[in-house]
Amino acid sequence: MRITFVILHYLSDKDTIECVDSIIQNIEYEDKEIIIVDNASPNGSFENVEDKYKKCGGVILLKNDQNLGFARGNNVGFKYAKDTLSSDFIVLINNDTIINQSDFAKVIVKKYEETGFAVLGPDILTHDGYHQNPLKRREWTVCKLKMFKLKAILRIADLQLLGLGPKILNGKKKISGVKQTIQGDITNVRLHGACLIFSHKYIKKFDGLDDGTFLYMEEDLLQMQMDFYNLSMWYTSDLRIYHKEDAATNMVGGTEKEKNIRFLGNLIDSINVCIEWKEK
Repeated sequence: MRITFVILHYLSDKDTIECVDSIIQNIEYEDKEIIIVDNASPNGSFENVEDKYKKCGGVILLKNDQNLGFARGNNVGFKYAKDTLSSDFIVLINNDTIINQSDFAKVIVKKYEETGFAVLGPDILTHDGYHQNPLKRREWTVCKLKMFKLKAILRIADLQLLGLGPKILNGKKKISGVKQTIQGDITNVRLHGACLIFSHKYIKKFDGLDDGTFLYMEEDLLQMQMDFYNLSMWYTSDLRIYHKEDAATNMVGGTEKEKNIRFLGNLIDSINVCIEWKEK
């Protein structure tokens, strides 16, 4: 079975190269491909990635003409993996992650045989020792989403009128996860977007993630979709990755106020897409 890893590159060539090398060097599996999608990085970093992998078999380099955001950017690679490579499994994985597990691909196949998952997520260890998967389910209602949106709008007003910016970004980055691995296989969960593994059950129905968002709440949207279509999401501790977290995001320029306004604007757009899903 063909397993394709899709890595969305933006700004940080060092992280992308470390991620790709970890897959090439550590994962023992013959039928694997890697797709690197540049999301219109303005700093010339993708040229370094191209120079390293342009003659490397099993690595495909794609370049977007504009920054499409997280979902649409990843979907460029997803569609290529689906339509051109006829992949049985597609792994969307952040470029600021590292895989050291030699049987990573073999475990994916084994877990599909055991669970028949549509989407699978691994144990994700952060640099500060927390485990990000599985995420707690959020049982959103339209009312809760509209209240969440209102709070975001009011925060933008605070930023523009009172300049209360730094508190927002500091507050949104709460510690997520637990200090110990959650053992076993667990279904009916929400999965962290740093690594999402899709089986052909998902691939045959979708062309990637919901493309209505630019950044934020992709995990919530995915949970809503899987509930709506009665497809299963699983977490397994038998798969493990290391996540450095927000490498590209931290490189994006601007003042704290500008970063906060950008964050809240993207968040509001994502909330609107979630509301549309809940109203179906």
